[in-house]
Amino acid sequence: MAKKQTRKSVSVSRATYDKLKAFCEDNNTNMSQFVEARIAEHLSMQPPPEPRAPRFVRKVEPSQPVIARKEEKKAPAAPPAPTPDRIFTF
Repeated sequence: MAKKQTRKSVSVSRATYDKLKAFCEDNNTNMSQFVEARIAEHLSMQPPPEPRAPRFVRKVEPSQPVIARKEEKKAPAAPPAPTPDRIFTF
């Protein structure tokens, strides 16, 4: 049984896509295989990236003041109880 592959998409400009497609057709190669090979080649030449903190973590420098959260909005007050002169208010 074949392993399940997960594919992701990458956006490129129309001009780049057209050049890539023409190159792959001229060299009788598959576009996705060519792109994966070039990326793997490039990444193997690079040192591993530094681990980064997750995006949702906000670093606060000691010199920066800490901003307090805004107070939650209170629910609006209940309307006054109906009285004979206020039963039909439109």
